[in-house]
Amino acid sequence: MNESHDVIVIGLGPGGAMAAVELAKAGAKVLVLDFKPKKTKPCGGCVSRRWEWLLRTLDLPNDLWRHPVDRLWLTAPDRPPALWRTGEPGAYFVDRAELDLALSKAVRNAGVQVLEARALEMAYSTIGVTLKSTAGQHRAPWLVGADGAGGLMGRKLGLGRSKLAYRAVVEERPLPTHLAERLNHAALIELGGVLGGYAWAFARGQTVNLGMGYWCVKKKAGWAALPTSEVVKAFAGFLHRLGLGEPGPWRGWVIPCPGGGPPLVARGRACVVGDAAAAGDPFLGEGIGQAMFSGRLAAQAVLDGDLERYNRELKGLWREHRHGRLLARLIYGWPGFFQGLACRHPGAIELGFAVLRGELAQAGLWSAVAAKLLGREPTLDPAARGYYSKHLN
Repeated sequence: MNESHDVIVIGLGPGGAMAAVELAKAGAKVLVLDFKPKKTKPCGGCVSRRWEWLLRTLDLPNDLWRHPVDRLWLTAPDRPPALWRTGEPGAYFVDRAELDLALSKAVRNAGVQVLEARALEMAYSTIGVTLKSTAGQHRAPWLVGADGAGGLMGRKLGLGRSKLAYRAVVEERPLPTHLAERLNHAALIELGGVLGGYAWAFARGQTVNLGMGYWCVKKKAGWAALPTSEVVKAFAGFLHRLGLGEPGPWRGWVIPCPGGGPPLVARGRACVVGDAAAAGDPFLGEGIGQAMFSGRLAAQAVLDGDLERYNRELKGLWREHRHGRLLARLIYGWPGFFQGLACRHPGAIELGFAVLRGELAQAGLWSAVAAKLLGREPTLDPAARGYYSKHLN
């Protein structure tokens, strides 16, 4: 196959799907290369509602959102838990395989050509790209890389480089009876079980998603990460505290996050989105919404013929991530203190739900906490998802 297109998108995850649909709706001839690994990508599957305005633009099946989250258990080893129930859900638990299938259908319904092929080599010039894949050779003036951490685009063009990432282990198993009521519409987050991170238990129907993630920083000699044996030992301790026995078959993955200055995400006629752009939230490790947001901005910049606009317009997200890094350092650095504070003042957890709904930015948490301490109500955007849809869009 040797065809020419307006835009080639590598990868059909949330970022690639959003970019492809936006481009196709504007009339561009889009080719997506969708390489399917043998195993489903490991994922916690928690999508905060601050990105709901983006997800709804793809007209995804309503059944995807059948597991809303309106309660939070905040726990720590050997401490009583804090529980808070909010008035309006802050997130949804989704099955990643179901989400990926729905995204694939949305892309095809938009008229995008999808090839199940793997990108192998890329030749780049000032007028476009020539890409070699397992399906042949492809040419286009523009290229969007949504091929994840360590993908071809980032390696070839030096885009999306970052020294900070979440490393995580995750497994899924049938939901045990003794946790069914506790996890009904609820997220369980444990602080202090792993250095520099947190563990979680999320229930979707009769399935429970269990995981543990932590920060790691890239040094000159490589990633300064905990040994796998220590992570699995910490994960086993978390499962034991939940009465779940030993870890089952788990999988690991990496979510790159911006670890300082904004990463370069575009050069000339090529750009990267999602994990390839190191767009993950450094506080929560969330990546689905950030991938879709970056995919939309990249598509708009391609349509304008100016990918420097994409570099500029991601500044709002990078600003949020600066505050996310500070929150992570504080809360994961002193987990006992903050979990104990939540036990004494569980209403403070509502601020976290406000962030998840997009009524409050991470950058606005500091003034909101100050208002609470002074006995005043913090200022929130009354329209759910307001901050992220108005100020980052």
